[in-house]
Amino acid sequence: MEADAQRLQTEIKLQRAFIKLVGEQGFERVTVRQLTTEAQINRGTFYLHYLDKFDLLTWYENDLVNQVHLIFQQYPKPTATQADAKDAFSQLFRYLYRQRQLAVILLESPASQLTKRIKPLIFEVIGQPKTTLIPADYARELVAQGVLDFIYFWLTQTPVQSPQQAYTIFTRSRELSPAQLLN
Repeated sequence: MEADAQRLQTEIKLQRAFIKLVGEQGFERVTVRQLTTEAQINRGTFYLHYLDKFDLLTWYENDLVNQVHLIFQQYPKPTATQADAKDAFSQLFRYLYRQRQLAVILLESPASQLTKRIKPLIFEVIGQPKTTLIPADYARELVAQGVLDFIYFWLTQTPVQSPQQAYTIFTRSRELSPAQLLN
């Protein structure tokens, strides 16, 4: 049990170091030595769990993607007529708020594949568009990218609004056309 607590502490320190260093220098410039020095952990400990910094990046991406996938499996899809504090997007906002520093770093990093990996999950939740006004793949892309852009914008504001506030804005925005949003 003490080993689990120690590993958790090590993971927390490593994640904080990752967020700090990638935020300051960009992923490309960060080295394992810098990560372990900043986290105050032994390089051997790092290599016990990860092959290199790319493996660490992938681990963080996998964790976020898996959590988002679980949220989308456990909670119902939002309906067009009623927003529900227990729907998938509401829960997504709560989760990303707790993981906001890591999520922003991954969304900003050119080395990260997070956006490409999350978008198909959003496609699943939004389903097939019913419109025939534009091709379905364009409609899905517009909606999914809009969700990702909204999340990124929300998480990078100072101060960051609560998940409930962001969710309310998000659901209201989904009911309005771009012309209505701007007028």
